[in-house]
Amino acid sequence: MKWRITARFFIAIIVTILISIISFLVVNIIKIQNNNINPQEITSQMGPKYTLDYGDNIYFKNEEVYIEEDKIKELKNNGNWIQVLNENGTEIYNRLKPDNVPTHYTPGKLIFYHKYSGAIKGYTIFVGLANRNDRELSYIIGFPDNKISKYQLIYSPDTFFIDLLKRIIKSLVITIIIALLVGYILSLFLSKPIIEIIKGIDHLSKGRYIKRKKSKGVYKKVYDSLNILSMTLKRNETERFKNEKLREEWITNITHDIKTPLASIKGYSEVLLDSDYNLSNEENKKYIEIIKNKSNYISKLVSDLKLTYEVKNSSIINIDKKENLVNIMRETIIDILNHPKYQDRLIDFYTDRDKININCNPLLLKRAFTNLLYNAIIHNPEDTKIKVNIRKEENIIIEIEDNGIGMESKDIENLFKRYYRGTNTGEIHKGSGLGMAIAKQIINAHKGKIQVNSKVDEGTKIIIYF
Repeated sequence: MKWRITARFFIAIIVTILISIISFLVVNIIKIQNNNINPQEITSQMGPKYTLDYGDNIYFKNEEVYIEEDKIKELKNNGNWIQVLNENGTEIYNRLKPDNVPTHYTPGKLIFYHKYSGAIKGYTIFVGLANRNDRELSYIIGFPDNKISKYQLIYSPDTFFIDLLKRIIKSLVITIIIALLVGYILSLFLSKPIIEIIKGIDHLSKGRYIKRKKSKGVYKKVYDSLNILSMTLKRNETERFKNEKLREEWITNITHDIKTPLASIKGYSEVLLDSDYNLSNEENKKYIEIIKNKSNYISKLVSDLKLTYEVKNSSIINIDKKENLVNIMRETIIDILNHPKYQDRLIDFYTDRDKININCNPLLLKRAFTNLLYNAIIHNPEDTKIKVNIRKEENIIIEIEDNGIGMESKDIENLFKRYYRGTNTGEIHKGSGLGMAIAKQIINAHKGKIQVNSKVDEGTKIIIYF
């Protein structure tokens, strides 16, 4: 895989370089062959052509050499100058000529200046002929040598094409070798991070959540995303193991909790049906009451399990009904205190107003508040004081506070997890392990938040925000 990726980068880079070279050569050949010269844009290929065409602008006027001013301006704009010579090589006209340009040329000197760039310091010259009024005049146009310079190509016509082909092949070989080296280095540089990324994804797919090293450059965000994904998957895996352990413990506990009342139901049923037992009416009534209570207990376990999965899918819950939150909490407290078992418990209710409306499902909210209050009641001594306070600020705030035995940090962390039972749960208070999880799910379904503060031997405060 590594070499396959590297090879693809390598080939792509080589092809790109070769296409660039070919495109460069084609474009330059087209430019050389293009004879449509813009006099305002003088280039190295245009010097000779421009010079020859400029001769048409030279003519005699009143027996003197004359050039239109717009053509002189054209020379000036291009940084050029012009000089017209008579048959003896002596200057008879000039415009824009620098001071270091001679006024007379011998044939040899004219050839020398024409042949080499910089022979006249700072300029490259081109020479043209202008036959005017039966006179053979010469003219020189100078170009700045930083714009146009000359290069001599000396060759033998007999071997020109062979020599040219050799030069082209030599240039291509050198270019290809350089391209191969550059391409190989770049392909390694570009493919290495991708190979590392692919390895990282492969590790993640196999459950090896290893944090990658930080990387700079164009792949930095990809590496950062892989790091985040790795940490998230690792955290989820840890959480999944915790939940799986809790689920297994819950299944064990719930099996035991169902098995025990079922055994009682079965046993008492057999006693009631056995003709060998002569039971009084009071004993019959007592055993039937036990069977009923055990059946209700099993029914509640099943109901809690069903409700937790229903609340999890909040889309099936109707929470569009506007209700008075104060009344819901007040009715919940009254129902709990009306229970014979909890009628002597101390629950104080405070509110800063009698009406606080909220879109909710009143039955579910009542169930959530009941679970929270029962949690405070059954896990604390009978003399524990419970305070319930509702107030409205920027948010609606509900506080359920007790001065009971409090909780350890482990219990606080797991309080709202399904299947969890606190370490301070006695045998008579063992529930399904779903009550607090259901309460939180209901609060969350109503777009609320729940927070727990607790210290051992100091009590617990549960705060709900809507």
